[in-house]
Amino acid sequence: MAEEKVQKQQQAVKPKNKGKTVDKWKKKSWYTIFAPLEFERKEIGETVAEKPEMLIGRTVTITGRELANQAKKNHFTLKFRVKEVAANKAFTEAFGHEIKESYMRRVVRRRTSKVMVVNNYVSKDNASFRVKIVAVTDRACSGPQKTAVRKKLEEAAKKTLSEIDSKKMIDEMVFGNVSNSLYAEAKKIVPIKRVEIVSSALLKK
Repeated sequence: MAEEKVQKQQQAVKPKNKGKTVDKWKKKSWYTIFAPLEFERKEIGETVAEKPEMLIGRTVTITGRELANQAKKNHFTLKFRVKEVAANKAFTEAFGHEIKESYMRRVVRRRTSKVMVVNNYVSKDNASFRVKIVAVTDRACSGPQKTAVRKKLEEAAKKTLSEIDSKKMIDEMVFGNVSNSLYAEAKKIVPIKRVEIVSSALLKK
């Protein structure tokens, strides 16, 4: 009787035959992801997808050091979005960047002042970008001085960014001379330690 009971229990937990299982991974293909032409079409990652169209809109983040082999840009993170797929290659567009908060905490020291500007700016080809700029003064400054620096940064950013094509915008803000241009204008008000473009985001084209 005991042996018969064990056999019945084993039969009770025996899984039902639901037919052959499908290995979804076998249906997926690997795709190599590339940065835009402005970043020399550098390979920035790999991913899998069942269909090419499923890659559209997928995002990739990479540090400035990894992208351009520049150690000084390790605190920058660039953001790319897949917009086109051909064969097993996925091509992206840059849509934003940001600086690590830990880096900015090291930059802003005691006996200095931080002036922040957050605004929307229009590129040469009428694309809109949300940009955050931080200027760190060489010494503590007064309220009116901060206001003057903020106004100067806004004016300089509007002029400088309006002369850049949207495809080159992220590249210029991270690897170009935009920060230097803003620094040159801000230091006309008070001594400036540095100017950083902390973040950017493409809003619309």
